[in-house]
Amino acid sequence: MQVNEKVSGFIKTINGDKFKEMLLSSLMWLKEQQSLIDSLNVFPVPDGDTGTNMYLTFLDAVKEVKKIKENDVSKINEALAKGALMGARGNSGVILSQLLRGFSLANKDNKLMDSSHLADSLRKASEIAYQGVLKPVEGTILTVSRKAADGAEMAYKKELDLVAVLENTIAYARDALKKTPQMLPELKEAGVVDAGGQGYLTILEGLLKGLIGQKAYEHKDLELIQATEKKDIKQNLKYTYCTQVLIETNSKRNIKKLRSELEGFGDSLLVVGTDNIIKIHIHTNHPGVILEYGLKIGSLNDIKIDNMRLQSEEKIRQEEKKQKKEFISSQGKGIIAVGQGEGIKKILHDLGVDIIIDGGQSMNPSTNDFLKAIENINSLELIILPNNKNVISAARQAASLSDKKVEVVPTKSIPQAISSLLVFNEEAVLSDLKDAMITEMENVKTIEITTAVKDSKVNGLEIKTGDVIGLFNHDIKLHGSDYNEVVIGMINEILDDEELLTIYYGEEVSKEEAIALKEQIFNNFDFDEIEIYNGKQPLYPFIISLE
Repeated sequence: MQVNEKVSGFIKTINGDKFKEMLLSSLMWLKEQQSLIDSLNVFPVPDGDTGTNMYLTFLDAVKEVKKIKENDVSKINEALAKGALMGARGNSGVILSQLLRGFSLANKDNKLMDSSHLADSLRKASEIAYQGVLKPVEGTILTVSRKAADGAEMAYKKELDLVAVLENTIAYARDALKKTPQMLPELKEAGVVDAGGQGYLTILEGLLKGLIGQKAYEHKDLELIQATEKKDIKQNLKYTYCTQVLIETNSKRNIKKLRSELEGFGDSLLVVGTDNIIKIHIHTNHPGVILEYGLKIGSLNDIKIDNMRLQSEEKIRQEEKKQKKEFISSQGKGIIAVGQGEGIKKILHDLGVDIIIDGGQSMNPSTNDFLKAIENINSLELIILPNNKNVISAARQAASLSDKKVEVVPTKSIPQAISSLLVFNEEAVLSDLKDAMITEMENVKTIEITTAVKDSKVNGLEIKTGDVIGLFNHDIKLHGSDYNEVVIGMINEILDDEELLTIYYGEEVSKEEAIALKEQIFNNFDFDEIEIYNGKQPLYPFIISLE
């Protein structure tokens, strides 16, 4: 590619104030293009879209920049990188944060920015982004960033000004973006370019607009996702003791029967498990009765009995001390999970999760959301369950930034999280606990049923907006017009020798509809147990696990 030597008004050097204008311009251009970038996502599922995640990440970065009063490029870049690191959402947001970190590293001593600094910054940005990805894939934002740096260097060597360097950077990035479908078959099949690459190109275009004063923008804030702590326990508790026990048995047990036999002893009852491992959670006034019941069917492990009245009083005391900026540590291990839907959250709480960050599909939490949750938990060792493939990278980034010992169990679904929580053991070494939870989650198969949000071609399927689609391991396997029909087809597709099936039905599904699906599955398959829980999750009418 030839160097574009067009000079749209010679600009040799910029100061910090001008760089701020460029960043604000870039942010608002990214906001305008957000929907376009979102539309390039290959899968037609309601998910944490690339344009939205990049915009929210860049928004937090620019918010941090607005706090800087100095007219200093290095200080602004430092704030930019910090804001992006803390605000990173989804895989695309995390990669963007790494690009901005590289850009900042190249400018750590620069009060002003010239063409050489810009070229160095774009190269360093690309290098750091590549280093931050375990298995870099060409045909993505990484490729676009590398080619953009090539364009900047070519222009700088021609001794062109900042405007021409940026114009050439954009030309190289645009050319690389056009070629991404040739590098990734899924992009070619869907007939789109890479969404992350388009987002990075948009940011570069916005920088140029700000540099030449092409358009004025006003900064608009967007309400961000907040981490929410577990709700306070009410003082007028009907039951005093939160009782949990893991039971190992030598013979198959009817979980439905166990549940019915325990219902009269309390509330918040949860009985889950496999052939020889059963976990019971219940709020009761007679924990001894529950333990005696467990002894009749097997051996007891991981017994945990908490006095919820004392916990409530202690929580109030801790909150008062927290307001005085005092921190209390506990010896136990904390658990943070991501989830949506009041039913799903209740199940996670009942299984021992301390803090649930509201999010998942279509709403990916940021690195900072995880860090706040980590700080708000009075434990020095923690486990994080992301429960979504697009959230894992932000969780890991938060873990790396915390002074506490934090391990991320890379759960990609709620059923994986529930399964992994069955083997949670506060006495275990943290790394060993992580390994055990990963092993357990890998024994679960997850089916997700949702509705296509756009027309798309995926895995050889011609999907139309509004189609019911079935996913297994986040790959679209089937589509149709009826939820139950697609569920039955998905089970036929993936069933091996699993004996337990669990249905979590969403906010748009009635209990009667869920029971009808259970009966249809029962009539078509030979499962030992079919369980139903009202997850109340949005977007996904049914989440189904097979074990």
